[in-house]
Parts: sequence; C-alpha cells; structure tokens
Amino acid sequence: MCCRSQRNGAKLCISRMPFAHVSSPLSVFSLRTTCGRIYLALFLLRCYSAFFGYGYIHPDEWMQSGEPYFGFTLPSIDTRVPWEWWPNNALRSISALQIQYLGVGWVKVLIKKLRAPTGYDLFLVQRLSSMLWTVYTDILVTFVFPPKTARYMLCLFGISTAATTFLVRPFSNSIEAHQLVLCFLQVVIFYRNRTWYRQGGLTGWHWGVLTGLIAADGFFSRFTFAIFALPLGAFFGLNHIRIAAEGYIRPALRSMVVAIASLLFFAYQHVHSETRFYTQGGENNGIQVATLWGTRWIIPPINALLYNLKTENVAQHGLHPRWLHAVVNLPMMIGVANITVLFIHGLHFVRGVLSDSAKVSPISKTDVASSSKGDEDRAARDTTTKEEEDERRAVEESIKTAMAECKPATEASTEPEASSSKAATMSASDPATAEATEEEVEYVDIEPVAVGLSFAIIIFSLLVLSISPHQEARFLLPLAFPSTVIFAYALQHPYFTLRPKFTGILLSLHVIQHVLQLVLFSFLHQAGLLPALFSIDRSISRLPTDGYPLFDRYEHHLLYRTFSVPFHLIPSKGRGMFPRVEDYDSSNSPAYVMRMASIACNHTTLYAPAWVVPDLNSQAIWEGRVELWSTGKFGWHVDMDHLPETWEAVKEVGWKEAFAIQKLEIRCKSYPEAEGVKSEDDQVIKKQMKEDPQQQQPHEEEERLHIDL
Repeated sequence: MCCRSQRNGAKLCISRMPFAHVSSPLSVFSLRTTCGRIYLALFLLRCYSAFFGYGYIHPDEWMQSGEPYFGFTLPSIDTRVPWEWWPNNALRSISALQIQYLGVGWVKVLIKKLRAPTGYDLFLVQRLSSMLWTVYTDILVTFVFPPKTARYMLCLFGISTAATTFLVRPFSNSIEAHQLVLCFLQVVIFYRNRTWYRQGGLTGWHWGVLTGLIAADGFFSRFTFAIFALPLGAFFGLNHIRIAAEGYIRPALRSMVVAIASLLFFAYQHVHSETRFYTQGGENNGIQVATLWGTRWIIPPINALLYNLKTENVAQHGLHPRWLHAVVNLPMMIGVANITVLFIHGLHFVRGVLSDSAKVSPISKTDVASSSKGDEDRAARDTTTKEEEDERRAVEESIKTAMAECKPATEASTEPEASSSKAATMSASDPATAEATEEEVEYVDIEPVAVGLSFAIIIFSLLVLSISPHQEARFLLPLAFPSTVIFAYALQHPYFTLRPKFTGILLSLHVIQHVLQLVLFSFLHQAGLLPALFSIDRSISRLPTDGYPLFDRYEHHLLYRTFSVPFHLIPSKGRGMFPRVEDYDSSNSPAYVMRMASIACNHTTLYAPAWVVPDLNSQAIWEGRVELWSTGKFGWHVDMDHLPETWEAVKEVGWKEAFAIQKLEIRCKSYPEAEGVKSEDDQVIKKQMKEDPQQQQPHEEEERLHIDL
C-alpha cells in the first residue's frame, strides 16, 4: 500500500489489490452514514409491514398468487381455483407464477420436512419472498446510479406506498413492477457501457440474452408490461443504431440478433409450459381449452389482452371514468409531492432539451449574466456539473500520481503497475469499463437518459392505460420506480436546491401521505380477515385426526360479507368434506346465511363485520331456532365499501366493536318450544337447496376443477 498527502490534509492510499474493492457501491448502506441509518429504519418499517400488516388490499393479492400456486403444488390442502385459471379462460401464466414464487418453493419444502405448514407459515413465506424482491432491486440501484442519486432513490422509494405496502404483497402487479425495474436498469447499464463493442471477439452477447429474458418474463407476468417497457425497447434499438453509426456495425448487429433470438427462445419456453399445463387441465376436466386463434398454442397474456379489450368483460369488474388514472390513481400511488416534482422538473427538462438542440455556440459569461431566470438555473446546473467533473478528474489525477510514486524502479514492475493504475482510474469512473484500455475510458452521464426514459414510460403508459374503462390504482404500480428516478434527480436541480423551504415542504408531504396510506392499506383495510383465517386454522388443527369425520372432526365455519377467502391460508382443513369452511358474499341474504348456520347449530361459528351483525341477529330472532353469541372479535377491520354502515354501528357498539370482524357462535335454543318453531320452513329450505344446488355447495364446481387439475 502506498499513501500520499492531499491538499485538504487527507491521505490517499493505493492498495495493490483491485481498486474496485476500495469503494463499493454498497457503501451507501453503511450505518456510519445518515443515508444508511435512514435506509435501515425504512427497511425495518418495510419488514414490519410485510410480516405484521394484515391489511387485505384487493382479492387478487391472494386469489391470483398463493391460492393457485399452493393449490397446484400442495394437493393435500383445500383451495379454490379462480376462474382466470380455468383452461377455458387461461388468462394467467403458470410459468410467471413459478418465477414469482421461486424462493417460496425452497422454503415450502423446508417447512414440509419440519412439520405440517400452518396458515401463518404460508402467509409469512409469501410475504418474505415478496420483500426479498424489493431488497434485490435496492441493491441493483446502488450499482447503476451515482452514489448521491442512489441515496436519494433509496430513501424516497423506501418510504413510498409502493415499497412498504404493495411490493411486499404477492400481487402480479408487484412482479411486473420488479421486471420493469430490471429492464430499466439493464437498458441504462447498456447505454453507459461504451467499451464492449470496441473489443474483438464475442463480447457483449450477454446484453441481448438478459434483455430477452427480462422481456419474456415480464410480458407473461402481465400483458401490460409490454406497454410500460415499450419506451425501453425503443431506446434499446436506437442505442444499437448509435453503435452502428459509430462504425461498429457487426457488434451492434450481433447484439441485436442475440436479443431478438433470446426473446423468441424464452417466449417459446413460456408458451410451451402454458400449453402443457392448460391442455392437461382441460383434458382432465373435459373442458375446451382457450387456444390462440384455433391453434394448439396457449398464450395467457394475449388471452388476457383480448379479454380486456371487450367493454362488456371489464364491466363485470367495474367501470370507471377514463380520467381516474391521471387524477386519482397516479397521485395515490406515487404521491402528490412526486406529481408536483414531475410537473416542475418536466418543464425544466424539456426546456433543457430544446436549449441544447438550438445551441450553436457556447454561451459567454456576458450572455449568462443577462439571461432570464430559467437560463440562470441552467447556468447554475452547468456550473454544478462542471464542479463535479473537475472533482472527478482531480480524484483520477491523484490516483495516477499516487500510483506513479508507488512504482518500483525496475522495468519488470512497470507493466503491472500501469495496469493497476488503469484499473484504478476506471473503477473511479465506471466499474463496467474495468477491462478497457486507458484511452477508451469515457465518462457517461446517465441522467439525461434515465430521466428521459422515466418521463417516456410515465406519459406513454398513462395515456394507453387510460383508454380502458376499468382502472385500479395498483395497475400503475410499475410507475413508482421511474417517478422516483425523476424525483431523485430533481432534488439535485438548482430549482430545488435554491429553494430549500419549498423542497422541505414537498418532502414532508411525501412522507406524510405515504405513511398515512401505509397505515390504511397495510394495517386497517379488511385487516380482520387474515387473523380470523389463522384462528380458524388453529381451531381445526386441534381436532382429532382419526375417527368418523361427521362426528369427531366436525366444525362449521361461515364467513359473511368479507373479501374473497384465500383457502390456502387454512391448510389444516385438508381436502375432506368436514370440517367445513364456507364464505358468502353480498349475493346471499342474511336470511339464507342464518338458515345455513342453523343446520348445524352448536357446531357452527359465523364471522361477519360488525355492521351486518344486527341484520343477522334480527333474522335469528325472527326464525327462533338459534341464538348468536359473541365470543370474540378481530379488530382494526376497516371496510371502505361500507363506511356509512360502519359509522352507524359506532353509535351503537363503539369504535372497537364496530371496526372489527365479530366471531359469533350459533347456539341452538334449548327450550322445548323451539323444536317445533316454523317447521314449515324446513320444507322450504330443503326445496330451495334441491332446486339450487349452487347455494348448497357454492364452490363445488371450483373444488372439483381443482381436484382434477
């Protein structure tokens, strides 16, 4: 090691080990720095939200991920296959689901070897897998962006609703967002690397392979990935044209051919997997398979695209005004402060692009002094960029001088030292150019490309997705990352650095909004359902494992007016008829639910939000067969669809009881008169169940389909 003093009194020490080990991009996570400590706090908040946030945002959170995955891989548990996974629809990709649950598979095998998995085990393993995806993307950010920008991004994105709430849940939108991040970073790194095509041989082939792999996986995760990634694909192609224009036609052509071939190869693998999976399911169930235009191939993302193009189809899931994405969903997903920054920085970005394109000669000092306020901002930014460039060059010169002083006098050691100095210089500027010669070292500013691509992704995808009349906030989840890229670079722009009070207000608004949304979506929204399911699973697990099921293992659990119940979170139930767990939605009246509950009174427990309990109790009193006894509750349950009814319940029973799922035991009335009460209703019930077997077995078709698959 050789050290030399600097002008500021510090010492610059050069090790004979590769220089890349001196300063690692992962140093932004160091707890010695303010950013490292902030990131640790945000990471712990993310973990707490993932493992203890029982909020249930949307049924697709579980019904399109864990429910089919564990239903297909754990045949011993009872699940309900959603209609999207039926062979005659084939709207979801099994290969994409396997990629999303890649880590879950290993943990699942480990749990099965130790003991039978509980519902809480399956909940944790899915949340852990989703959270690890976020950590992976955080690490990649530090290797692509400059340290200051990376620090801003980690903090801004770490507090966002996307990172703390949505991405730690197994949404298909979550894996789509991660795939877009990978594709974005891949394209930026490809643009920054200016050496691979200048070298001989087959260097650079990995760019095309990785791009094709990410594109195929993203498209089969959700067809909307193609909309988000289209600007990236266009820039990837234009970058090859730039390389060819520089005279490197063969490397550019070879890389593009590899990318296209890789995309087709990985897409074929997906299509082959989907075709085999759905064809087998269709044959087992005697169902016609949804093939592509009469061929034998099954491509779920195209089926989903064709399904969503028909208004009558999306109308079944709810129609929204076409301005909802831009006016409500985008501000909710990325934040009002971020929207403000996008607008302001977008104007400066466009002005800078137009100014650069119209510039003919350098601006003199006199011109700058007499320019407008916008030109002053740009001049200040140019000065800041020049200072950063001078600082970078000063570091490189110091390294070179230090290495020169460390050279031995012998000629034999000259060549290794030159090589070491060369590596040190390249590591200080760009690790990706470590194998290039010193003449080929070229500093590439990625800010214009990263910001431009981010704006292109946001604007283009927002316009295209707004065409559909069905608009949900989670559809815009992939826009959280590109908006954070713009936010991070905007905070370094003179417009914001020269206005610290305004910037502080925006950052405070950003934090406050996302913390409030974290509390609502992760800890309150439908948050009583999952604890209720875990309680049911524990109750069933304590039943005897032998004996006649109807008498020794009988429990009847009914859930009413909640989100769709993910039955894979009740693995102790098994696949048998008893014990029974059934859920009823708004299509079933309180009268019908109470009739079903009274069939096995003293062995039935009913779970329902507090606002519907008075209707159930009135129906029980009117029928006179059973009584409802409250034996517990699962609190902090906010039903956003029935807030007025909940506020009415607050006046009657108070806050804690109103915002909760009530656990009600169905007890038979013991007095003799109850035996003959409304005996004529028994015949009505039997006749109704005989005429409408779907009411008797509301999920019989789905269970049968699952068993055959």
